[in-house]
Amino acid sequence: MNTSYTNNYLDVLGQLNLDELNIQQAIDYYRACYQKSTFAQQFVANNCRIDNEFIAELSIGYCDRTMGKNIPKAKSPEGAEIRGSLQRCGLVRPTGHELFRGCIVIPTVDNNGSIISAVGHRVGRLRNGDKSVVYWHKPEPKAYVDVGMSFAKELIDGQAYH
Repeated sequence: MNTSYTNNYLDVLGQLNLDELNIQQAIDYYRACYQKSTFAQQFVANNCRIDNEFIAELSIGYCDRTMGKNIPKAKSPEGAEIRGSLQRCGLVRPTGHELFRGCIVIPTVDNNGSIISAVGHRVGRLRNGDKSVVYWHKPEPKAYVDVGMSFAKELIDGQAYH
């Protein structure tokens, strides 16, 4: 088997796992911020038609714009990896601003418990161009598919066997 394709495949697979982990950690961070914020909790209680018993089940969070302060600096390898992952996923913009800044965040999970999308409802003032509702969907793993298809084509053609 061609080791360069195997290594690429494993690199992409590892990247997918790290992105999943970083998405989960961001949503967990938002949930912790919600639990600490009486402002966010009052907003949900006064403006949303969600029973209290479902709030914890829905993993409601609040993006108070502090997540970036709790991630290592972008100049460090760990910080660059985390920030790059969150940018690839669309949760952080290239400018470093969080997509859901100032929003109550309600994630959606699939049958495996993986976060696949989220909706943010802005609770603060709207700035120029801000939307009151923000939608996010986890990006499709195109790199995984592209590398996997290249590897499959080599296997089919018999070129991967040396």
